[in-house]
Formats: sequence, structure tokens, C-alpha cells
Amino acid sequence: MAEFSKLVITKKGQALIAKVLAGTAKDVDFTKVATSKATYQVGELEGLTALPDIMQEAGISRKTRTNAVAVKLETAFSNTGLTVGYSMNTLGLYAADPEEGEILYAAAVETSGNCYMPAYNGITVSGAYITLITTVGNAENVNLEVNPGAVATIGDIQALEQEIADLRAFIGYTEPDIYGVEVDFKNRRFTRLAGAVGLNPGADFDSVNAFGGRKRCILTNEGVVLAYYGDAAYTETGALLRAVTIGETTYPVGTKVQVMVEQPRFYYKVVPLELEPISGGDGHHMRKARYYVSDQPRSGFKLHPLFKYNTAENEKVYLSAFEGCLWDKSANTYLLNDEQVADFAADMLSSIGNAKPVSGLTQNLTRANARALAHNRGTGWEIQTAASASASQMLMLVEYASFNMQEKIGVGVTSKVDDGATSMTEITGATTNLGNASGAVMNANNFNVVTYRGEENLWGNIWTFVDGMNINAKGIHKLYVADHAFADSVLDGAYKDTGITLAKANGYVSAFGYNEAFDWLFVTSEVLGNSSLPVGDYFWQNHTYNAVMIALLGAGWDGGADSGPFGWNVGNAPCSRGRNIGARAVYFPKKAA
Repeated sequence: MAEFSKLVITKKGQALIAKVLAGTAKDVDFTKVATSKATYQVGELEGLTALPDIMQEAGISRKTRTNAVAVKLETAFSNTGLTVGYSMNTLGLYAADPEEGEILYAAAVETSGNCYMPAYNGITVSGAYITLITTVGNAENVNLEVNPGAVATIGDIQALEQEIADLRAFIGYTEPDIYGVEVDFKNRRFTRLAGAVGLNPGADFDSVNAFGGRKRCILTNEGVVLAYYGDAAYTETGALLRAVTIGETTYPVGTKVQVMVEQPRFYYKVVPLELEPISGGDGHHMRKARYYVSDQPRSGFKLHPLFKYNTAENEKVYLSAFEGCLWDKSANTYLLNDEQVADFAADMLSSIGNAKPVSGLTQNLTRANARALAHNRGTGWEIQTAASASASQMLMLVEYASFNMQEKIGVGVTSKVDDGATSMTEITGATTNLGNASGAVMNANNFNVVTYRGEENLWGNIWTFVDGMNINAKGIHKLYVADHAFADSVLDGAYKDTGITLAKANGYVSAFGYNEAFDWLFVTSEVLGNSSLPVGDYFWQNHTYNAVMIALLGAGWDGGADSGPFGWNVGNAPCSRGRNIGARAVYFPKKAA
């Protein structure tokens, strides 16, 4: 791989800068880049007045001011028409001097010895894409016009593709395999877009892999899928009831398996149509936007962050079908009644049917300890993350053209009168017969239990911890997000500033915060809505508390109309535990360190 030294401005280049600063020259007009087979030491470059042994010249295809004193220049060379190969030992950047004409403005030397441009053999074209960054004293005094005959670089093409993608997104996609919705938060209106036009939630989306490819399955601790919903070996008991052979491996009866939802990877694009700066904070309120998803990568679309764990990318990720209960390692059994005996160093967070969700009624089920219970199951196991929550939120929004899932799917277990003393959760598994479908059923206790394409109780029944979200309260209320190395009270390292200030009041969500780098988040920036529109879910906070806070999602058994999959509670410190707080598992097949 070629490596070049820093770009050294020659004495003639320095003189030109001085003329510009003195006002005797209007600007710096960079004209071309030349390559030479001549060799120099870096210390010799400043004194060069010309570049000998020039082998190729190329116009500059792109000029960009990068800051007040620097400019980035892009060009490209190919071996088309080159009859003699050579080592590209020196680069020369030229500029127009009003008194001397074209001068050698700056130069750089190749330091690796690996930059050889071969002669053209009539078959294979070789090329080099060059980016140069140089100072000019004042970047405003640079002529940014380029020669229209200059060869387009990779950067030019990528920039053009992005501009075309942005324009198409603003106009609106029409492709039948892109599915979208436009949300007008101010007028509380939802409009289906592209392939979603005319579709109804449910079966109409089953042919789209992002939606219909979501399937309940049973997963070993090592991440092996042993059966899918509908297969003879599928079970929600937490252990195989019949042996399963995969390849040359036979998994015997009793093998421990977790009930998960296999989520295929998908791509998304968020197009902000109307933004309003968050007063006194960072980021913007989303006032009008388009949300798109696609099974295939497309220009301008991004891979949803659920499928990235640090540097690893996954084709599929596995989401907990049920709220977590515990596997008690010492007793060698699942705890089905929320027994408060967790050994956080050994027990495992689980996802099975017919179990009362684990809570922090008396045991110290903090987010950190819930994380430890997930890690105890093995590499790749975590608790619900910001990205895993977002993936289901985004798919629900596009499929139902609404944020109000209580209206579209069901109210959930949200109508209980709290006794003030116990964990009043309903047992998991009421939606077993719905399998991979969305909907609601009345359980044996006559409570409404909801599921979205295999994920039961994403709202109601019990609050669940969300990892990878740390909120710097302290009157600031800034959100930090990580995709790995999850930890409490951390605002650096893997945790990145989202550039979004969360709402500083409790209330029904009226806007989500927006920052382009974190456009996949649905986090509350304003609370002027009601229990139906534009979102219908409530937001709880404690922004003045002197701590880095954690995030909970979904609401509990007595949440009523406040509940929903977009209902956040960011008002708890990391030490918080509660009889109404539990956890969900997620499994990443590839987990980069």
C-alpha cells in the first residue's frame, strides 16, 4: 500500500501565500497534480522550483475547504495510454501565480516503495486516487472552480451518489421493494410510502424479509438454532423434549434452549423534512420525516445498527421472545415464580414460556446485574440494547403507519391496580399460539397480552432495562449511546454523544430528537402530545438528578394509556432496582471485542 509524506509547501508556494495575504494576488488557484519517478528526501522538497522526470499529469477534480486555513484536493491517475511503467516516487501540486505563471506549490514523497504504476497492457487498467490536504493561510482565498475535463475520482462519484440518493429521498421513493411511512408530527398524520402504499399490517408484509423473516426459534447457549416455530422439535419449555440432529451433532433431550425471535438484517433511511432546533439544548425536534426500510442495501440507506456489534456485522440477530426469567445454576432449574434468590455470578437470564418475569422485588436486580446474568449464558448474550429496541420500533412504525401500538395491536397488561408491595406480572407464553404473528390474546387471568411478530409484551407487564443508553442528567440531559462495551455511568469510550438533549419534563411524546449520526433512535425530545397522538406513549425523567441515568422501556402492569413501545423512563440511577423492573435478552452471533 502506497504511503506519502506530508505535503511540503515550496518557497514559491510560500511566496504565493504571502501575496494573497498582502492582497497582491486575489486567490490561490490550484491547477494540476504531477507524478515523477525522481526521488527526494522530505527535507529537499521546500527548495524545489520544478519537478523533473514527470511521468503523468492530472487535473484536479474536486476542491473542498476543510477549515479556515486548509483545503482538500482530489485527483486520479490511470495507466491508460501509459507505455512505460514507473515508480510514483514524488507528487507535485501546482498553482497559478499572477506574476510567475504556473509554479510548483507543494510536493510529497512516497515512503513505502510500493507505489508502482504499470504500463497499460491493453487488458487491465490500473489507477491511483489521490487526496491532498494543504494549508493556504486563509481557505477563503482558494479558487474552488475545477477543470470540467478532470477525471472523476472515487470521492467525486461517492459524493454524487449521495447527492442523488438524498434528492431521491426528498422527492420520495417509489420502488415496490422499499417500504416507508411519512410522519407529520405537527398535524398528526401518517402516510404510507413506496411499496407500503395500499398494504395492511400483517400478511401484506409477510413477503418482506425484514418483517416476515422474523421467526420464533429455539437457540442453544452457543447460538445454534435447533428448531423454528411450527417444527416438531420447537418448544417453549426451555429444554428439548426430543433430540435434534444438526449436521453431525445430535442435541439430546434436555438440552437447554431459549425462545428467541430471529431478526434478519435490514437497511433503513430516515429523511428529515422539517426540523426545529431544541431550545437550550443539542439536536433537533423531528417535525416531519420519512422512514424507509429495505431488505437490500441501496444508495443512501444504512445497515440498521442492530446488526453491528462494534466492528462485527451480523446477518441475523436474536431477540428475546419473552421477558426474562432465571436459570438457577445451583438448583439446575428454571425459576418460574420470580423467586428472589439470584446468584448474579452464576445464574442465567432466560427466555421461556410459562414463567413469571424476574424482578428486583427484594434481590439486587440492577441493570449491571441483569447484564451479568445475560453474560453468564455465554459469548454474544446481552440484555436488550438501544439498537435492538430501535429495530422493532422502526419495523412497527413502517408496518402500522403509526406509533400508537396500543391502538393498533392491543393495550397490553397495563390495567392492573397496583398493590404497592408485590411484583404483579403475568406469566409469559400467553401468545404461544400466535407464533410469529402480531396480535393480542386474553390470558387465563383475563388480561390483554400483546406480541409484535414474536416478541411478547414489548409494552406492559413489566418495565425492562435497555443497555447501551446512558443519560447525563445533572440539568444537562444529554444522551450517550454505545453498541458494545456496555457499562453504567460511562460517557466516553464506546459511548458516543448522540448530540440530542432529551425532554426535561414528564408527559406524552410530541417529538423525537434528531441528529443525523443517530437518526435510528426514537428518543423523546418534547412532551406536548396526548395519549393518542402523535405517539401516544409517555416519557418519564429526572433531569436534575446528579448522576448518569439509565433507560427503561415499555411501562408495567399499571401503565394504562401511558404505555407503549416508545415509552421511555430515564429517571432512574444505575443502582435502581424494582419489583416492576425486569430484563430481556438479545443474542449477537458475531461479537467483536
